[in-house]
Amino acid sequence: MWSLSRVAVLSIQIALLILIWWLGALIQQIFQLPVSAGVIGLILLLLALLSGIFQLQWIKQGADFMLAELMLLFIPCVVGIINDLDLLLSQGWQLLLSITLGTCAVMVATAYSVCWGFKLEQRLRKNTNNTAYVSGD
Repeated sequence: MWSLSRVAVLSIQIALLILIWWLGALIQQIFQLPVSAGVIGLILLLLALLSGIFQLQWIKQGADFMLAELMLLFIPCVVGIINDLDLLLSQGWQLLLSITLGTCAVMVATAYSVCWGFKLEQRLRKNTNNTAYVSGD
C-alpha cells in the first residue's frame, strides 16, 4: 500500500524530471539542435548531478518508479505496428530488421549506461565514506 507521503515524493521527483526534460526541449527549440530534447535533458541532469546542483536523492525514487514502468512506453509502438499491418506485410523484412537492430542498440547502450551509472554511484559512495571517515578524525 502506498502512503500519501510516498505518492507526494514520487510526484515531486517525477515533476522535477519532467522539468529537466522540458528545459531540454526548450534548449532544443531555441538553438534548433539536431538532438532530441530527451538527450539534452539527460545531459543537463548528468551535469547537474556531477556538479552538485542536484543530489541523487532528489530524483532517485521517481527515476526508479519510471524505469519500473518503462514497459508501458512500448505499448504505442506495438499498436502502431498492428495498425499498419499492410505495410508490415509488404515491407516487413526491412521494418523487422530496423526494429531488431534499433532495439539491440538501445539495449546495449542502456546496459552500458546502467553499468557506468552503478560504477559512478559506487565511486561517489566510496568517496563520501572516505571523506566522512577522514573528517571524523
